[in-house]
Amino acid sequence: LYQSAPFQAAILFVSGPLVDQLLTKQNVFAHNYSPIVLAFIILSCIISVSVNFSTFLVIGKTSPVTYQVLGHLKTCLVLTFGYTLLHDPFTDRNIVGILIAIFGMGLYSYFCTQENKKKQADPLGSQ
Repeated sequence: LYQSAPFQAAILFVSGPLVDQLLTKQNVFAHNYSPIVLAFIILSCIISVSVNFSTFLVIGKTSPVTYQVLGHLKTCLVLTFGYTLLHDPFTDRNIVGILIAIFGMGLYSYFCTQENKKKQADPLGSQ
């Protein structure tokens, strides 16, 4: 991510306005932005940078698999909070997906714990 983020930003900076103009028939730079809209754009950028930074931290301290597990947990939480706070309806597909994800996270946690116990029991790594 550290290597690819600058290239992705450059490509999106060039292609984003072009694609936006093709899809909406409006020029993003010609729009008259109010201060509230600008504040939300800046807030969105800050949140985006924070998410990317937290991604770097999680992958740097753990592993890409752990990052994927956290991503699934985030999806489960978004669906659950959407149901709880916004009263979005749950479908059978949502419920089954959440249960499968939670089961997978539980298995992953169990196997990580078992592996850590083995490493602690044999600190030299028996070669």
